[in-house]
Amino acid sequence: MKLIRDFAVILACLLAGKAVAAVLPFAFPASIIGLLLLFTLLSTQLVRLDWVHDGGQLILRHMALLFIPVAAGLLGYVDVLSQGLGFILVAALSGLVLILLLVGRLYQRMVS
Repeated sequence: MKLIRDFAVILACLLAGKAVAAVLPFAFPASIIGLLLLFTLLSTQLVRLDWVHDGGQLILRHMALLFIPVAAGLLGYVDVLSQGLGFILVAALSGLVLILLLVGRLYQRMVS
């Protein structure tokens, strides 16, 4: 019964995010809006953490299974991905280096 409540709260935030995304004048991912809404509700303690903890843990535990359909769908675009592989690798590595430098700089500023 607890998992049903956990999933209901998470699903309600997702559906609220979809409703907000539908009325926005620009495209924005509804799932991100739902996560921000859930974060806000948890931060303000309108929703207690134990109301979503077990359901969230179950989803996280089985997250790898949720990526299987996406990976299977990408197999249909192997030719497109192989053409842009260089750009993808450069973007990923430069993003990684940029994030590491930014986090290192921020940590140095916070410590000193």
